[in-house]
Amino acid sequence: MMDDYDDRTSAPADNNKALILKKRKLDPISIILLVLGISLLAFGTYFLVEPIIRNKKQDAAAKKLLDLVEGDSSLPAITFRSDELIVNGEPDLEESFYTVKPDTSESDIGETEASGSTAKGDTTSIVTVYGMGAIRIPGINLVMPLANNTDAYSLRVAIGHYPASALPDEIGTGVYFGHRMASNGRYFNKLGQVSVGSDIYIDYQGKRYTYRVDQNYIIPVEDLASIVFLQNTSSQRILLVTCHPLNSPPGQSPERILVEGYLTDVSG
Repeated sequence: MMDDYDDRTSAPADNNKALILKKRKLDPISIILLVLGISLLAFGTYFLVEPIIRNKKQDAAAKKLLDLVEGDSSLPAITFRSDELIVNGEPDLEESFYTVKPDTSESDIGETEASGSTAKGDTTSIVTVYGMGAIRIPGINLVMPLANNTDAYSLRVAIGHYPASALPDEIGTGVYFGHRMASNGRYFNKLGQVSVGSDIYIDYQGKRYTYRVDQNYIIPVEDLASIVFLQNTSSQRILLVTCHPLNSPPGQSPERILVEGYLTDVSG
């Protein structure tokens, strides 16, 4: 005996399935919008992730140079491509004019001032940053290598010593520049929080130079040169410089934070 079966009930179901499949087919405009949305999402993800990756690479390079300096390497130096580890706004950095050419008449300074000089005008060359010591500021939990120059390449991975200023073992003021990175605590990000009366340590050629902070102030960028080039022939001092305010467009900070201190002790 045959079961009662009415195949008319399957027709509406088939029609519904066909309608659903038809609706699922995307027209050209929908496809374009979908591709555009995916592309925007990819670009957005890249711009969010890329700075994090770049920061990690910068920090890794800085740590490598610091390890070489503290490991008593005879010539602590790191190399990288000139188009790597770039800091936002770097081409417009006001401090670029503080870079000076190597002076081969003095072997120690001439050797260290060579940082990055081989890479100018060539975005694919290999640059070398030379370490000369380390800086420690316990008040802001900072430990960074010191490079012997303030060119763009040195400041990517270190705090830079302005070559024309005094070295730690000389009478005069040693001037040090550092980026005020946007990330909390990186490089000179917290320099403005260094308090008067606190200590700064410079490790240089096997000795530790201790400085007591006596000033922390802000100046317009146009006044910076007159302070950097101010002659000091009677004492040993330190001057740290970074950008201000933090939210300024890259390379266009209108002010500078300056921290000054005087030498109180030499050990080691």
